[in-house]
Amino acid sequence: MVVVDDPVINRRLGELSTQMANAPVNIVVSYGRDFSEEGFANIQSASAMIQNMSLAAHAMGLGTFWITAMGGVERVREVVGLPRDRFVVAVLAVGYPDWPKDLPMRAPKRRPLEDIRHFNHYGGRPIPGSADPAVWQADLLATYQRARVLNGLRHNKPRTWEVSALETALDTLLPEAREKPVPGETEPLRALDVLSCTGIVLEKLSKLRPGLAFDLAERSRGVAGFAGGRPRPKAQALGWPVPAETPSVDADHPEGPLPLPENGLYDVVTCLFRLEGLPPAERAPAIAHMAGWLKPGGVLLLGCVSKRSFHDLTERLRARRGGPRGVEYVLSPDLNIGPFQAIDNAPLERAAEQAGLKLEQSLGLQAVPQPEEIAFRTRNFSPRSQGIARLVGKLLGAAERLPGVQARYGSFQFRRFVKT
Repeated sequence: MVVVDDPVINRRLGELSTQMANAPVNIVVSYGRDFSEEGFANIQSASAMIQNMSLAAHAMGLGTFWITAMGGVERVREVVGLPRDRFVVAVLAVGYPDWPKDLPMRAPKRRPLEDIRHFNHYGGRPIPGSADPAVWQADLLATYQRARVLNGLRHNKPRTWEVSALETALDTLLPEAREKPVPGETEPLRALDVLSCTGIVLEKLSKLRPGLAFDLAERSRGVAGFAGGRPRPKAQALGWPVPAETPSVDADHPEGPLPLPENGLYDVVTCLFRLEGLPPAERAPAIAHMAGWLKPGGVLLLGCVSKRSFHDLTERLRARRGGPRGVEYVLSPDLNIGPFQAIDNAPLERAAEQAGLKLEQSLGLQAVPQPEEIAFRTRNFSPRSQGIARLVGKLLGAAERLPGVQARYGSFQFRRFVKT
């Protein structure tokens, strides 16, 4: 262990990864490269020690953060002067937590034991590692999302560029319900957020449009309960329709599956960056369901990441760079948890028309990555690479202002439909 409390060295560690820039002490934990390798016993040993240090720190009133995103383990080793025969397992940040004294600390929610316990032989089905929605079955996606949401969600804060896009879209496409209803004088509009998952967007929607009273539709009680607790007031949890032959993750729940939304009940239905996680064949039926839940004259606000945008290109570049792979690392937008596939909007518009919806307005935003997004995506790059990325973004930003570029190539594509 190398205990780093020198601000100069900690600043160098923070330049490698922002996660190491948040506490006054970073403990770099290493192990001999050539010892106890069978069964990853070396990593198990170091990890057990890190957990015990975290527990001891908590008992002393300290807070800890277990860091594995270090911006390059060899670079961390060099900064703290460890010899080459040592490999860095992780870094433990230690400090006094910035936590209000009157706010009780809660243990993280966990999946039911029945979900993860098996006797004698594994009885489940493997979770796909692909980001392609076509290879996912609905119940496996529900199980995966529930596990991610309840077991320490990674992406639990909206990014500034996404918030900016959402605010612009609401100002342009959903001017209704800006003001909070006056008790006894005005009633809120009934709204339904579809496949809320983490609840990040739903929470923001409830703040930006306080005149909407939200319900939400989700695949499982666990995810619905998590997402529904984020807005104020809390959103009522409802179910998402799945084929009859699809197993339900809530089949053994004492209360059973969630009830489905009621047809013709809602003034507004929102579906923002969620169709990307559905197999292409399920997107048109999903839009038909949403149309059915709307009142005549009701509004569907649809937001998607466009296939014409830079999204797919950046994913290919990330894969070539050798970064983390797999479904949990599909990070654009950060609102998604699970499979994700950028969308061609034309089939969605046809499906909406067939479902009795009329396209009233369209809006494309962020045809090139914004400065905040570039800074976030390159935060663990070298200073030289960060500078190149900023310069390229600045040059492309000029092209973004040309007529028609945003509408055609904007990463975020929003549509306002009205039920006829």
